[in-house]
Amino acid sequence: MKRLALFLLLAPAAFASDLVGPASCRACHAEAYRIWAAGPHARAAQALTPEQRKPLCLQCHSRDEQRSGQADVQGVSCETCHGGGRFYQPVVVMRDKELSHLFGLTDLSGANAAATCLSCHGGEGPSVTPFDLKEALSRIDHWSAARAARKPGHALRSPHRQQPSAQLTAWLVAPAAKGARTP
Repeated sequence: MKRLALFLLLAPAAFASDLVGPASCRACHAEAYRIWAAGPHARAAQALTPEQRKPLCLQCHSRDEQRSGQADVQGVSCETCHGGGRFYQPVVVMRDKELSHLFGLTDLSGANAAATCLSCHGGEGPSVTPFDLKEALSRIDHWSAARAARKPGHALRSPHRQQPSAQLTAWLVAPAAKGARTP
């Protein structure tokens, strides 16, 4: 009986989605959220007719909807491209680029952006219009203004702050190193 009670208590956390929904991103990334909400990705699921709401179409138009759990996720949301935010969303994690990537934030620089976009906008899709990655990224640009606004000494890059990622890495590696040592 005790095991059943423990299982019922822990089961929801074990099966919880890693998605938090785009509204969770809005608090810190208001401008990025505004640009996303006004763009076609936010309404991608609404573009489907009821007959088109099948796995093949939802695979691009609302990739995360089926695994969203409690989060309100429809369309192509922040987490479709950036990865589920449950673990990287806390401010202490987001303040450090390397740490946020360790906790699941998808790096969308260079080839990663191309691969992410082309997974839906590639040659297998039903669109007859050729996909121009550079032009498409300029239409959804929600990062340039934020980067330009950052200045040295900004709260996200305080010179007085130690790098938590180095501390975390040392902490994570230490138990493995101890276990590898011979007595």
